[in-house]
Amino acid sequence: TRCRTPPSLSFARASDQGEAPYARPPSARRARAAVAGCEEVGPASSAAAAALLAGAQSRHAIFREELVRRAYYAAEAAHRGQMRASGDPYLQHCVETAALLAELGAGPPVIAAGLLHDTVDDAGLDYGSISEQFGAGVADLVKGVSNLSHLSKLARRNDTASRTDEADRLRTVFLAMEDARAVLIKLADRLHNMRTLDSLPKIKQQCFAKETLEIFAPLANQLGILNWKEQLENLCFKHLYPEQYEELSSNLHEFYNRDMIAAAIRRLEQALQVRGLSYRSISGRHKSIYSIYSKMTRKKLDMDEIYDVHGVRVILENKADCFTTLEVVHHLWPRIPGKFKDYVSSPKSNGYQSLHTVVLSEETLPLEIQIRTADMHLQAEFGIAAHWRYKEGVRNCSSSLPEMVEWVRCVVTWQCETLHIDHPSPPGLGSSPRATCTFPSVTLMAVLSPIQNNVTTLDQS
Repeated sequence: TRCRTPPSLSFARASDQGEAPYARPPSARRARAAVAGCEEVGPASSAAAAALLAGAQSRHAIFREELVRRAYYAAEAAHRGQMRASGDPYLQHCVETAALLAELGAGPPVIAAGLLHDTVDDAGLDYGSISEQFGAGVADLVKGVSNLSHLSKLARRNDTASRTDEADRLRTVFLAMEDARAVLIKLADRLHNMRTLDSLPKIKQQCFAKETLEIFAPLANQLGILNWKEQLENLCFKHLYPEQYEELSSNLHEFYNRDMIAAAIRRLEQALQVRGLSYRSISGRHKSIYSIYSKMTRKKLDMDEIYDVHGVRVILENKADCFTTLEVVHHLWPRIPGKFKDYVSSPKSNGYQSLHTVVLSEETLPLEIQIRTADMHLQAEFGIAAHWRYKEGVRNCSSSLPEMVEWVRCVVTWQCETLHIDHPSPPGLGSSPRATCTFPSVTLMAVLSPIQNNVTTLDQS
């Protein structure tokens, strides 16, 4: 069954959950006036809104920043009266999206854009009013998220997620057409929507889960945000295959040997102390439920035939200690041949670095040991956003993207203009981006040329 957006739904309504608020959205004039005011007292600041902000501030200090507080009250005024299908105020979704970005370590401009990310599509605000009150940087991010939402909606109309090649191209477009920080905001928006998907009808749950699994979870992986990738995949699995999810969850609970993990951690801690090696942490983990399901399905295995269900992760101070710890591990337990991977010397394309080895525990169960430095762990958890953990403001996120990014931006800008989408020209381009596009190779044309036809088809559907 193709997941189609009802024809009656306005193109401007690109909200990921497709859930119309119970109350009418505020008029554009009132919303703009609210942004201009951003009062923290009076009608715009109800007790519930104040409590919601206080809760966010208790979780993340960045919500106390002046820019973030102003964005919060602007979002509150713009979304006032709007409710989600769950019955929660729409503002709560804005706060949770911003909170996910705060967990990544984002700074005030990105958090502010996270709070305001739906005000263009769902509250009638425009680029000019946001730019005037919060600066062009925040406005560009909000507009970028809006453009990505439009593409996401168009893709759902054409069931792009069902075709692997088209899903791959759409992810390339996502990465290429906007500031990478806008993509991160969009991912945070989608993650919170997936966490609250139970409120929607089953057919919508499956539509969004299908799109998320084929487009957004791989996008998180490409950007190296493995924590978000795993959450998105597990939530999609739950909604797309609920019976298999429940069965596998139950089996994993029975199969996972916590005592074995605890004993392995104690043994490794003692061995490292004897060698005089300091470490940040040693912790136990199990493979994510969707990853287990995927491997069982792809390789036709039972759970007890998967070597990395049980795992221990060691975080160390430096790279040299990683290889020394690997020697310790192989001295403590027998290696399983062919199960060593050195992602430190040869990182993955998304920047992931770690040593992986699988050994045989005393309980004769395979045990995967992951060994990495604190910096490597930061990269593994936060990917392209890892630099935020050190210093906000570094905007050169495009270094990990393909060389053809600028050309793709040209093509996508022209496509958006064809669809009458107000898409700002990329830096350095004039009013006619199509004329300035240079095509890097015939191969690249063959890979990306179907995008134009696909988007045109989406517009006509």
